[in-house]
Amino acid sequence: MQEYLLFDAKNKILGRFCSQIAKKALLGNLIVVINSKDCIISGTKEDIHQKYLAKLNISTATNPRRGPFWPRRPDVFMRAVIKKMLPRKKLRGKEAISRVHVYIADIPERFRKRYQKLIPQEIPNAERTRLSYYNKYITLENLCMRIGWNNKTIEV
Repeated sequence: MQEYLLFDAKNKILGRFCSQIAKKALLGNLIVVINSKDCIISGTKEDIHQKYLAKLNISTATNPRRGPFWPRRPDVFMRAVIKKMLPRKKLRGKEAISRVHVYIADIPERFRKRYQKLIPQEIPNAERTRLSYYNKYITLENLCMRIGWNNKTIEV
């Protein structure tokens, strides 16, 4: 029976959280991340929205249907952030991202049998409390809805 490390992304800073997840995946740990929609991105709402909306407008001049394509669902978005923090052209980076499982809210019922042994873990220095009270932030769910995530109902 395989042991999976369970991480809760609620009220965690996206960059700090994902970098630690990427390190643990490179070490060979099997990882499950829940509540990805509640992860936060620090910065003002307008700046964050403009940054990601600008990414959506990038396309090739010859054939715009070729991409690049950007994820719009919170779980796929977080997985893409983790993937960008791993070595891209190396086999160990590809193996590491295959060990990471990210879910929007809780683990869906149809996948619960897969995770028999879950070990809850915490990521240090990634809490929202690191931000001072006047710092602005938005949740990943808010950003994803702004850039085109249509599914507002979440299956559990």
